[in-house]
Amino acid sequence: MKIEICPTELIKLTIWDTYVYYVLGSDKNIEQIIKEDKPIQLSERDALVCGLLKVIESDNLIHKFNDYMYHHLTVKSVKNGTDVVVRKKVIDLLVDKFFDKFPTKYWAPDVLYSKGLAELQKYSIELKQDLSKLVITTITDQTGTSEFYTSNAVKKCLSFHNY
Repeated sequence: MKIEICPTELIKLTIWDTYVYYVLGSDKNIEQIIKEDKPIQLSERDALVCGLLKVIESDNLIHKFNDYMYHHLTVKSVKNGTDVVVRKKVIDLLVDKFFDKFPTKYWAPDVLYSKGLAELQKYSIELKQDLSKLVITTITDQTGTSEFYTSNAVKKCLSFHNY
């Protein structure tokens, strides 16, 4: 089975960065591909790898961001004594990395996505401020010293219903 989809549709589905990493490769001219916006044929395997088979298009980017954060909190958290913690560096990187899904240098979003991106920018700034107020635990192990947040504290910073 072949699936035909345009690059701008992959961007709107928030899977563009995954498509570039796993299918397209970094040696391609991404700017030209986005500007031409010609349909791409994906195999069923590539669509599965990109996550195309399990996403729904929505301009509620804050909700997509929260799902992304919640997923990574679940996957990247570790148990430390009685607490479940996650590296501060990972959380900081995830907040910034989500915006890689929207290559705004080459793609001009429509009005709804522009509004969604503006709300997401505002939300991420507020989230970073909330995260800066959290208690940081320093843990030293055989790999060195790292800073951690309590996973539940990070989850409480995510607002699922305020926007």
